[in-house]
Amino acid sequence: MPDLDTREWLLTNGLGSFASGTVSDVRTRTYHGWLFAATNPPSGRTLLVSHLEASLEVSKKVIALGTNFWGNGKIEPTGYKLLRSFDINPVPKWIWSEDNWQLSRQLVMPYGWEGSQESHSHLCHRILMHYHYEGSDTALLRLRLLICDRDFHHQQIANPGLQFSQLLGQQQVCLQAIISGSFGTPWHLRWTQGEYHADAVWYWNYGLPEETQRGLGDREDLYSPGYLTVSLQPGDAVTLEARMGFPDPQQAILTSETFTEAVDAQQARLSQIFGWGMGEAGEA
Repeated sequence: MPDLDTREWLLTNGLGSFASGTVSDVRTRTYHGWLFAATNPPSGRTLLVSHLEASLEVSKKVIALGTNFWGNGKIEPTGYKLLRSFDINPVPKWIWSEDNWQLSRQLVMPYGWEGSQESHSHLCHRILMHYHYEGSDTALLRLRLLICDRDFHHQQIANPGLQFSQLLGQQQVCLQAIISGSFGTPWHLRWTQGEYHADAVWYWNYGLPEETQRGLGDREDLYSPGYLTVSLQPGDAVTLEARMGFPDPQQAILTSETFTEAVDAQQARLSQIFGWGMGEAGEA
């Protein structure tokens, strides 16, 4: 891994759920993924969302931004070569760019209970993803879902007894595994703009080199139910939310402000704990 920055980041929600990964955006451990939901606390955690594999089409050129290890030893695609910066404060932020475009991505896991103690507060296990585009031309962002339903200590292996159902709604899709006839953990993905395309496919034989070093299971298969395409003008952004549970018609509408408020809350929390200020600590 000579060219890859495999330093790790971690997000938690104070309720047992977490997200983790590396600076280079490549998964190296069983414990890397974007939504490990606390399905049976304090010990039970289930990986629901591994990651979104991103590509950007600009001026009729498709640029793959993801980076994956494979069981045959290959690294493909090599989006890390376009990664220009990473910052951890107040939330993980990646910036990829070339001469005529720049795409940033931020992840935040809202901390604690949703709502106030005086209102209808409840446990909420979710992660917000925010993409922002700048460039000289219109771009098409493609985000392919890579998902699981597995214990956080294990790897997912494709087999005939493991299937996934999906139900598409207005700017959201609800997903649930069916494991040997039993239903897994339901969750749903929402987005502020874009078009979802159902396109089910398995991706086999991801490699997890840190697990190889530990002498543990180091192969995984990920399922993709489909992908989202978003047309972006310079300055445009799209926000997504992955949340455990079935959609609630009473939950607040997802907007870009949803993400901004979550980041502001995270900044305030970290400032209180560590004395972090804006612009301090964490840029790579």
